[in-house]
Amino acid sequence: MKNIRDYYPDKYCTEGVKCVANGIYEYEGIFFTSLSFEQEPEFGEHEDSSDISQRPLEDILRKYDVYVQDYYEDYSLIGSAESYLEFAADSMDKIKALREIVGKHVYIGENDELVIE
Repeated sequence: MKNIRDYYPDKYCTEGVKCVANGIYEYEGIFFTSLSFEQEPEFGEHEDSSDISQRPLEDILRKYDVYVQDYYEDYSLIGSAESYLEFAADSMDKIKALREIVGKHVYIGENDELVIE
């Protein structure tokens, strides 16, 4: 995964959704953030956003104890390089930690381990 950036969907501008920190939102006790990124076939990831690779995604979910709340299917098109996901958790600290990957390069290294640089 590369070119990891913030994504701000219109749904965050609805009643009841609160911005609690930079890029972090809360609704009814669930904290969430949305990110866009590009997959890297040269690291074993899929070609386009219509098919998001399980790795390194599953590794990220485990490391930060978060889950995917929305896949933004309307934006995940065949042939499109950019993928969009909304990540959620039961605490702001988990989402805040996850957001450390913004601007980083995330991939599965030679030892089959998650690498964030």
